[in-house]
Amino acid sequence: MEYDGVMDTECVALCDAINQLPDIQTTSSCCGHGRDRYLISVHTTRIAALAPLLYWLDACHTGRRGWHVEARTDCSMCYPYFIVFGPTGSQAYDDAEHIAGHIREYCNTPP
Repeated sequence: MEYDGVMDTECVALCDAINQLPDIQTTSSCCGHGRDRYLISVHTTRIAALAPLLYWLDACHTGRRGWHVEARTDCSMCYPYFIVFGPTGSQAYDDAEHIAGHIREYCNTPP
């Protein structure tokens, strides 16, 4: 994938992996810079498309804790978007690489 502008390198692997999932697109990200939670905003028009993402963010499938997805809208009640939240700092960066590996493997495995 190619991204416009400057992107936190700690987010590239997980954004690339998420963008491999059918009908899901990342729209923004921030590694938290050691102060705030790691986050990636995603968009889909098909809620069922989130199932693989939610599966791989669940600690029982990756052993990585502290990851979840929240649904959001804005003041105009726009179509919901979703934010992947992770932990803060080096744990998040390591987890993101690990989770990205699982998603890449899943996407490259024939059904």
